[in-house]
Amino acid sequence: MIRIVKGKAPQKLQTDGVARTREHCAAYDADPKEYNNGRAQFKFSAAIYGDRTVRAALEKVQSGKCCYCEVVIRKPHALSHVEHYRPKAYSQQSRKDNKRFPGYYWLAYEWDNLLLACHFCNSSNKKNLFPLAHQTNRAKNHHGDIGAEEPLIIRPDGLDDPRDHIDFHHEIPVGKTLAGETTVELLGLDRREHESRLRLFNELRYWHWIVVKYRGDTSSAATELVALAHEQLTSAVRPDAPFSAMASAFLDRNPLP
Repeated sequence: MIRIVKGKAPQKLQTDGVARTREHCAAYDADPKEYNNGRAQFKFSAAIYGDRTVRAALEKVQSGKCCYCEVVIRKPHALSHVEHYRPKAYSQQSRKDNKRFPGYYWLAYEWDNLLLACHFCNSSNKKNLFPLAHQTNRAKNHHGDIGAEEPLIIRPDGLDDPRDHIDFHHEIPVGKTLAGETTVELLGLDRREHESRLRLFNELRYWHWIVVKYRGDTSSAATELVALAHEQLTSAVRPDAPFSAMASAFLDRNPLP
């Protein structure tokens, strides 16, 4: 996982999204008890939060990768999911926990709450999980304060650099903090694309070995090979490269001479 920096919210969210959010908030205030017990449900519009302009904007800022596992999401868009960081319908502290109604309905069309994720991370693992360090601080409706929450799933577009929370043992992601450990476990990041990450890790080791072995060789063949190795290692840490967080961790431990 790498940090994602977003720009301005797409127009669709600023117009239709804002209007629909007002409707949801008014509906809740009119009958909070029914929404709190789950008997009343909000009808969310995927045509708004999943609009092509929203998807395109997310794809651009995420370099076409899943916000969590960094796998490149293949076209068509049906293979990707517009992920709500804070779940919109309901939330759960753990997989065995009861559903907590309502969800973060007032954030269903909020740009800061939307990400692009692969099916494995979104539907197979995270789903409606949103654990907090202190459950009592959970914002229960739009009158609550999400700023008081301490989420245990790392937000890729948040203020923290995910690399401060997640490190790598060879190709396997491991948590450095409680939030890092929880994120790796709940999203299955240590299982997702294991073979692909291992293949890349071995390639990184090979190219690094080339640089070390031939760095003092001034022959044209060696010079070209070392230049190619540098190019491969440099491109591996670019934001648009798959598993660039792992590549960065590798080079942090094995700096080029």
